Amino acid sequence: MVDVQAVILAGGKGTRLRPVTADLPKPLVPIANRPLVIHQLAHLAAAGISDVTLALGYNAGQFAMVEAEAERLGLNLRLVVEPSPLGTGGALRWCADQGVFDGRPLLWLNGDVVAAPNIRSLTQLHLDRGALVTFWLTSVRDVTAFGVVELDPEGHVERFIEKPAPEETTSHLINAGILMLDPAVLGRIPPDTFYSFERELIPDMVAEREAVYGLFDGGYWLDIGQPRHYLNANRHVIEGRMSWWPAGQLTESGLWEGDGVQRDGVRVIHPAVLGDRVLVEPGAKLFGRTVLGADTVVRRGAVLEDCVLFDGVEVGRDASIVDSIVCAGARIGDGVILRDSIIGARAVVGSGNDLRRTRLWNDVLLPPGTIAVDP
Repeated sequence: MVDVQAVILAGGKGTRLRPVTADLPKPLVPIANRPLVIHQLAHLAAAGISDVTLALGYNAGQFAMVEAEAERLGLNLRLVVEPSPLGTGGALRWCADQGVFDGRPLLWLNGDVVAAPNIRSLTQLHLDRGALVTFWLTSVRDVTAFGVVELDPEGHVERFIEKPAPEETTSHLINAGILMLDPAVLGRIPPDTFYSFERELIPDMVAEREAVYGLFDGGYWLDIGQPRHYLNANRHVIEGRMSWWPAGQLTESGLWEGDGVQRDGVRVIHPAVLGDRVLVEPGAKLFGRTVLGADTVVRRGAVLEDCVLFDGVEVGRDASIVDSIVCAGARIGDGVILRDSIIGARAVVGSGNDLRRTRLWNDVLLPPGTIAVDP
C-alpha cells in the first residue's frame, strides 16, 4: 500500500454523551474495556500506517496514557494541542502549521466514531482519481444530523449538504468522519481561526467541481454520540460484528477476562468482558452483553445484562442493572434498579432506589429510597 499518514481529531467535548464525557474526553471512553482511540490506533497499525497525529483540545492531559500503547503498536505518535477550539478545519491547519504533516496522503479520522474502514481501498480510489478529498461514506436512514453526499457513477461528489431537511435530498450516504486528503488542501484554511472543513471548505470545492470523491463499501460504522449507540458499540465489538478486539484474554468463546478475575461458582452468559481484578460474588448473575471495568465488584444476588460498567464500580447485593452505563468509581447500593440510565463518575446511588431513563451527574449522592418508579 502507498505510504499514508494519519490524523485523529480528538479535541471535542462529546456533550451528547454526558455525564459519561463530563470530565472524560470522548475518544477515551472505553469500548469493550479499551479506550476508543486505542482501537483506532490499532486499526491504523494493522493497515500499515506508522505516522499518526492526535489533534487534542478538551482535557488534553488525559491522553498521555495513549503514548505507551502507541509505542507498543509500533506507531510514531505525535500529540498536538490546539490553543483554543478551532473547529475541524482550524485544527487540521494548526497541526499543519506545527510541521507534523508532509506531502503523503493524509487520512483523517474523527476521534468519536467506531468504524473499521478499508484504508487500502480508500487510498486506492483517492490516488486513482487524483483526488484532493475522498470521503469514506456510510449509509443511514435518518440523514438530518449528518453531512449528506450525492455521488455520480464515478464516485465524484456532485452535492454535499450539511444536516439537510428530509426533503432536500434522496441520498442516504453520509460523511462518516473519515476522509483522505491531499495535505496541500490545508493551505486554503485560514490560520489561527475557527473554521469548519465540512461547512466552509467542502461546499466551495464541490460547487467548483473540484476533485472531491466518495467511497461507500459497506464497512462497519457507528457514531456513539447517543447512549444507546454507545451501548451498541460495546455489544457489537464483543459479539464480533467488527474487527476491534476487547481487552483481556479470550478464556472461553465470547468471554474475555483480565488478570486476577474472581468469579468462583458464577456462570457468565456470553459475550462478556471482565477487566483486571474484577470480583463477582457467588449468587450474582451476568446475563450477557456485559462489560465490567477493572477493579469492579459485583455483590451476591446482583443481576447485570446489556450494560457497561467502568473501572472501580461497586454494585450492591440484589441490585439490577440493565441497558445502562455506570461510570468510573460509582457506587450502586443494595437492591437498586437501573434501567436505561447513566450513572456519572463517583456518584453514589443509595439502596432501594429505582432509576429508569435517568442521567445522574458525576459525584452526586442519592440517599437511600429517594426515587421509586412504578414498573
